[in-house]
Amino acid sequence: MGNCKNSSRALLGKVHVDPDSEWRMQDFGKTHVPDLEWRINDFSSLVETGAKSATSDTFHCSGYNWHLEVKSMHKKAGSAMPYVALRLVAFRPSLVPGHMVHAVFELSIYNHSRGMYCGCKASYNFDFKNIFSKEHCLIPLQELLKSSAFLVDDSCVFGVEILKIDVSSPEKNAVVVQKKPTTVQNLFVQKKGFVKGTYTWNMNNFLELDLDHFVRSPTFEVGGHKWYVRMYPR
Repeated sequence: MGNCKNSSRALLGKVHVDPDSEWRMQDFGKTHVPDLEWRINDFSSLVETGAKSATSDTFHCSGYNWHLEVKSMHKKAGSAMPYVALRLVAFRPSLVPGHMVHAVFELSIYNHSRGMYCGCKASYNFDFKNIFSKEHCLIPLQELLKSSAFLVDDSCVFGVEILKIDVSSPEKNAVVVQKKPTTVQNLFVQKKGFVKGTYTWNMNNFLELDLDHFVRSPTFEVGGHKWYVRMYPR
């Protein structure tokens, strides 16, 4: 058992409630410091491209690597309006087969007017085959696009803080937790449209691959950018 940060502070604060839509977020207070701060620039362009989601680069906490995924047009059950939803993703290569990682975390968006993060608290049991937590809706997309509190200069700041980690394993090893400063990342959305190109990756030794690790393709160039493909055999 371990904690990424001291969680003695109050986790629940004021709640935003919009009577015309079924959404609410908790204020986490000005002392809230996320493990990942992810700014998405040109957020409206992300919506215009029709991208279903955007995923951060990895960040490290409690001996594991993680991603934050933002869905800008998530359809909530029972609601016709699209929501901005977040979910935590475990980086599979950092997990151990047979181990279950129970994580308690907070998903949030920064409110510039109030100078604090707002969001929700959640938990999920991650393992080698289940790396995606449930999506958690924070705010309707249209509310966000017209908000001067959450959208400033067409950019939004999202955050995730991992509060607690419990690991269940046959060895029952203790988790060593080390406090680290906030990881800050930026995403810039290209407005010029989609990059088009084709790359073919031939694998001659597919049956000989290590099933517990990913395989990376050679680097290739399309549209003036360099890319590579990661493939997980299972």
